[in-house]
Order: sequence, then C-alpha cells, then structure tokens
Amino acid sequence: MTLKFFSGAAALATAILLSSAAPAQVRYDMSKATCSDYEAMPPGGRRDFAAWMSGWYSGKAGRTEINLQVYHANISTMQKWCASNRSASVMSLIEAASRNGKPTAGGPASIDVAAISCGDFLGTDPEAQLIVSAWGAGYAAAGKDLTVIDAKGFARQEKAVLAACAKNKKATLLDTIGKSWK
Repeated sequence: MTLKFFSGAAALATAILLSSAAPAQVRYDMSKATCSDYEAMPPGGRRDFAAWMSGWYSGKAGRTEINLQVYHANISTMQKWCASNRSASVMSLIEAASRNGKPTAGGPASIDVAAISCGDFLGTDPEAQLIVSAWGAGYAAAGKDLTVIDAKGFARQEKAVLAACAKNKKATLLDTIGKSWK
C-alpha cells in the first residue's frame, strides 16, 4: 500500500482550504464551516468533510462504528439541508439531526474502527479507506476537543499513522490513530 492510506484527511484539509475565502489559510475551524463552504468543495472534499464530521460526532458519543450506508444517506440529507440553509453552520445542522435521530449499529456496511486491524484496513477498497481515514481524523480530533484543521499537521499525522500501521499490521486501526494523532 502506498501513501494513499490516509490521503482522505489530506484531501479534506486541502478541499476546505481551497474552498475558503482565504486561499492562503493553513488552518480552518470545522465548527464554523457553513453550507456554502460545503457546497463549494469538490465532490471528494465533500465526502471527506462529511466523514470527518461523522468521526467527530462519533468520537464525542464514544461510538467506534461507521456504517457506510448510513454515511451515504447522511450525505444526501446534508446536501438537502444545505440547499435551503446556505449560511447555516454544518455542525448546527448535524447537532439538530442528532437530537432527533437514533444511532444505527451493525449491518453489512458497518466497520468497527476499534476492531479492524491496520492490516485489514490496508487491504480495504480505496473508497472505504478514504472515508474511514477522514472519519478517523475527526474521531481523533473529538478526543482532543479540536475543531481546527491544520493542513500541515494533517500531513504529518497521516505519515505517522501510516508508518505505525505498516510496522504493526495486527494493531487496531483506532488504537493506532489514537497513539499517532497528536
């Protein structure tokens, strides 16, 4: 596997930075991202942004599972919200939906990031890797109560997680993210 391992997080940071009003900006506060910001991102950036948000909220709730079917359904819902709420913060919309929704568990599209090994992760399909990578970045940020993305920091952390997974393919992905993400 190449450095593509955690490229989802880098794509997320890049997409956010490119879509912001200040292109030279290196840091971006995800808690201030509006629907307009989200809609201005390229498709890959929207995918990674949504995955990061999903990981962040999962981290806050202590859930280690990502259900890819629910994730894709949530993207559709977020796009509908954003179409009529362009100035609303994405986090406020997700918080409102979270109050009314019920967590889902299990199913064929579920991945328990606390149970999957680095080796298993390295062997998954590239699209799932990108989603889980960005999800893991959000999860790690939630554990540190961070909403600010630093593009350079993402690149360093991606390499640290990749190196740790390559060295210990039996380690769980979530433990590796937690130990490597600073």
